[in-house]
Amino acid sequence: MHDFHVNNVNKKHSIVDESFQPGFNNKHFLSIELSWNNFAYCILDSDRFQYRVMESYERGEYVSSDLFLSGLNEIVENNKFLNSGFERITLIYVAPQSVFIPAELYAEEENDTYLEFNHIIENGYKNYSDKLNNLNAYAIYPVPKVLKSNCDKWFNNYRLRHFSTPLIESVLYDVFYAGFKGDIVIHVQKGHFEILILEEGNLRFFNSFNYQTWDDLLYYLFYVIEQTDLSAENTDLLILGQASMDSELYINLIPYFNNVDFGSRSDLFKYHRAFEEIPHHYFYNLLNANACG
Repeated sequence: MHDFHVNNVNKKHSIVDESFQPGFNNKHFLSIELSWNNFAYCILDSDRFQYRVMESYERGEYVSSDLFLSGLNEIVENNKFLNSGFERITLIYVAPQSVFIPAELYAEEENDTYLEFNHIIENGYKNYSDKLNNLNAYAIYPVPKVLKSNCDKWFNNYRLRHFSTPLIESVLYDVFYAGFKGDIVIHVQKGHFEILILEEGNLRFFNSFNYQTWDDLLYYLFYVIEQTDLSAENTDLLILGQASMDSELYINLIPYFNNVDFGSRSDLFKYHRAFEEIPHHYFYNLLNANACG
């Protein structure tokens, strides 16, 4: 953990293979996860298929959106890793608004209609869509134009994905191919978390909830369990994201479920030993971005 700030954007993690050479032969994949509160990136050496760099930043409290973007601009411009050549760039946008349409019913020209049926979309947004192959569906989601224009300035020829895409696709991959047998997955990030309910290898439920305290999170979790007629004591729960083993959340969940465990990193990739500084279930989406189409 490293302390750093520029325009009230604070560095939270810095994991670096000291032998890594930015831009060497351009054989690197850059993955970025971005919201109005956080910015994180990692670099995959595509020759070794090994992650060698990861850093994360957090918006300071009471900092305006304009100041946050200004701080990110300074970080991107002065970061030797982000100013390298890349073979591929993936940018994951993190925000709760999205809707899923079965692939056989999807029509791109109806993106606005799909979203407006479920969400109130303010001016200044443009709608995008992702294909989720394992789910056989499309995710449609709005992205702020001002945020997108800054990303266009910072990075060239990147592919844009909603954060639900690597999350759902990676969990379903683990179900289909890695023998995952859990019933409920919660993905925890600052200020919001996601619930995935699995049934016989299929995704039965997915939703994102905002929370301020662990009690809020527990309330939403048990409300969903009740509404879906599950029994917590007969259910296995998997935790992904930013929740530690000594957190109040984990301690409070243990008595209610048959089993509570933390997720692991994908075995599709290798990880430099410096990544042992953080738990394996942290940054699940970011480190699985390259596994999604």
